[in-house]
Amino acid sequence: MKKHTFKHFWTFLFVVTAAVMAAGCTHQEREYRIGVSQCFDDAWRQKMNDEMDCEMLLHPDMSLSRRIAYGDNALQCAQIDSFISEDVDLLVVSPNDPEKVGHAVSRAYRADIPVIIADRRIAGDEWTAFIGGDNYAVGQLMAEWVTGKLKIKSDPFEVLEVQGMKESMPEQLRHQGFMDGLQSSFPSSGSMPVVHSVCGAYDAYTAVSEFLDSHGPVDAIVAQNDLMAIEASKAAGRYSIPIMGVDGIIVGLQAIVDGAIECTAVYPTRGDLIVNTAVQILEGKPYVRDTILETMLIDAAAAYPILKQYQQRMHDLNTIRIMQMQTQVQQREMESNKTLLLTVICVLAALFLLAIGSVIVIQRRMQRKITGTILPQLEDVQEVLQISQRDAAFMENVQQIVDEHLSDPELNVEYLSSTLQLDRTQVFRRIKNITGKGPLDYIRERKLLRADELLRTTDKTVRQVAFELGFASPGYFSKYYKLYFGHLPSQR
Repeated sequence: MKKHTFKHFWTFLFVVTAAVMAAGCTHQEREYRIGVSQCFDDAWRQKMNDEMDCEMLLHPDMSLSRRIAYGDNALQCAQIDSFISEDVDLLVVSPNDPEKVGHAVSRAYRADIPVIIADRRIAGDEWTAFIGGDNYAVGQLMAEWVTGKLKIKSDPFEVLEVQGMKESMPEQLRHQGFMDGLQSSFPSSGSMPVVHSVCGAYDAYTAVSEFLDSHGPVDAIVAQNDLMAIEASKAAGRYSIPIMGVDGIIVGLQAIVDGAIECTAVYPTRGDLIVNTAVQILEGKPYVRDTILETMLIDAAAAYPILKQYQQRMHDLNTIRIMQMQTQVQQREMESNKTLLLTVICVLAALFLLAIGSVIVIQRRMQRKITGTILPQLEDVQEVLQISQRDAAFMENVQQIVDEHLSDPELNVEYLSSTLQLDRTQVFRRIKNITGKGPLDYIRERKLLRADELLRTTDKTVRQVAFELGFASPGYFSKYYKLYFGHLPSQR
C-alpha cells in the first residue's frame, strides 16, 4: 500500500512539474516587428524618428528596427531585402529615389509584407499606405509669402531661391509650386518678380555669398529647407533681407526666435500617424490608404510656443526611454527569477507551491508597478501633445484676427473674446499661458512688429505709422517702440 502510494506520488509530482515547466515556457503573446528604412539621417527625419519612438511606447506588443541608407539607393534596396528575408510584419519606407528603390518596395509587397510609404511617393500601386506632405503646396506657400512681400514694395522685385539637389523630386515639386504660385498671382509676365536660383545642397553659405557679391542684394530669399535658410541668413548678414525656410524643424524654429529668418513652411513628419496606421493595418482595422499632410506657415509669433512644446516633448520622451529601460531590466530580472524558481521546482518538489506563489506575487507586483506608474505617465504625455496642438491652432487664429485689425482702435480683449466666442477671462488666461504675455501686450507687440516693417519698407513717417496702427500719439508710439526695439523709430 505504501509502495503504491509512493509510486502515485512521484507520478503526480512528474505530471505537475511537467505542467509547471510547460506553463513557464508557454509562448507569450505575439510581438509584431516593424522595419523602418530611412533614406537619410537628417534633422527632418530625426524628428520623424522621435515621433515614431514616442508613439511606439504606447504599443509594448510591437518592436521597431530602423536602418539608414545615407542617400545610397543600392544600400537602401539591400536593407529592404534584408527586412524581407527577416519576415518582418510591416515595413515603413522613406525612399531616397522613388524609382530606383520602388523595385525593392514591390518585392516586399509581393512577399505579403504591408508597406507604408513615408514622405516620397513611389510609382505604381504596390504599397499598402502612403503618408506624406504636399511639396507642391509648400512651393505655393513660398510664392504666397513672396507675394505678400511684394505688395509693400514697388517694382522691380527680385527673389533668390536657394534650391537643394535639383534632381530630387521633392525639390522639383517645391520649385514648380513656387513658380506656378507666382504665375497665378502675376499673370502678366511684366509684373512677375524676378526669380534667381542658386544650388545650396552642398554649401548654401558660399552659394548665397557669391551670388550677393556679384549681383547685389535682393528683396527676399526663399530656401527649400531650414538649414539652407540659416546659412543664407549668415551669408546675407550685411543686408536686411527677409528669409523664408521650409520644414519647421527645431533648428528652423530656433532661427525664427533668434531673428535669423522670418518664417518657415512646415513640412509635416507625423511619425505618430505612421505608427498608428501601422497598428491599424496589423490589427486588421480600417485605415486611410492615402494621406496627404497639410502644411502651414510659422512666423515669429508662433515659433516660440511651438519650439518650447517640442523641446518639452523631447524631454518627456527621454524620460520615458529611461523608465522603459529600467522596466526592461526589471522584466529581465523577473524572467530570470522565474526560470530559477522553475528549476528549483523540478529538483525540490517540496518547494513547488512556494515557488509558484513567489512567481505570481512578483509578476503581479511588477504588473501593478507598470500599470500604476508608467502607463499613466504615457497617457499624460499624449494629453500634453494634444493640448499643445490645440494651443498652436488657437494662437494661429488669434494672430490672424489681430493682424487683420491692427489699425482698428477697438482691437482689445473684448473684441478678441467676441470674435473667438470665448469668455474674456478664458481668452486672457490662454494667451497668457501660451505666450507669457497678456492680450494687450501681445496686440501691442504685433503692432510694433508691423510698424517696424512699415518703417523699413515704405516712406511713411513715424507720425503716419503711429496713427495708422491706432496709437494715441506719435510720442506714445515712440515710447513703446523704444522699449521693444531698444531705440527710437527715428533712429532705425
